[in-house]
Amino acid sequence: MRKSELSSYLSFAKKLINVSEKIVKQNTPSKIKVNFKIDRSPVTKIDMQVEKSLRKLISQKYPEHGIFGEEYQNKNLQSEFIWVIDPIDGTKNFINGNGNYGTLLALCHQGVPIIGIINCPQLKKRWIGIKNHGAFCNNQKLKKVSSNQSLKELFFSTSGMTAYQDSSKNRKYRSLAKKTQYITFGGDCVQYGLLAEKRIPFVVESFLKPFDYLPLVNIIEETGGIITDWHGKSLNFNSNGDVVASISAKAHKQFLKL
Repeated sequence: MRKSELSSYLSFAKKLINVSEKIVKQNTPSKIKVNFKIDRSPVTKIDMQVEKSLRKLISQKYPEHGIFGEEYQNKNLQSEFIWVIDPIDGTKNFINGNGNYGTLLALCHQGVPIIGIINCPQLKKRWIGIKNHGAFCNNQKLKKVSSNQSLKELFFSTSGMTAYQDSSKNRKYRSLAKKTQYITFGGDCVQYGLLAEKRIPFVVESFLKPFDYLPLVNIIEETGGIITDWHGKSLNFNSNGDVVASISAKAHKQFLKL
């Protein structure tokens, strides 16, 4: 892909994120009605409005492109280019006024993420990763630095306790907890941005969807980190939703062997 073409896609992705941020900022979480999906996860009119607005803009600009989102039916998934949208990752935090939420956006080319964005309006943080062209936080380029620390030298972060209730994953989490220093909870998409800044060294999650993890890939990899499934395979649309990200290749390999 030509650099000029990638630059054009990046400019448009930033426009989409600016639109999503404006919608989110115009609404007060405490006054928003909350509905629940079949799986009991919460959804608000803001989730719906953000995704609907971004879909409209994408379809107008690139009608041939595919769209994979959380709230509406997927479109043109056989396309060479697919936009991936999570309108509000961390909806529970958003509803409760907790700033650990954000809009996730990715552009994939032939199934591989080439642009990823985590935008957190309340925290005033925006992380952007561009395949082979670096990662940025609030327009400042992040250093591409990796670590050789072992699990025993690190703590890990995860979004919640759901995986501990699944017997097939419980053993892995418990083994990791014994090998590391301590655990932090509730970061959602923010924890991956902080990993890119080397403020969180290790993140483990389960039951994620492509719109949860594909926007993270370039941000993590372009800062020297590693993000894969629990078997060490690269993330794609068909991954099973078990995700591990680390600043250390050594710790990552140790986790895969647990």
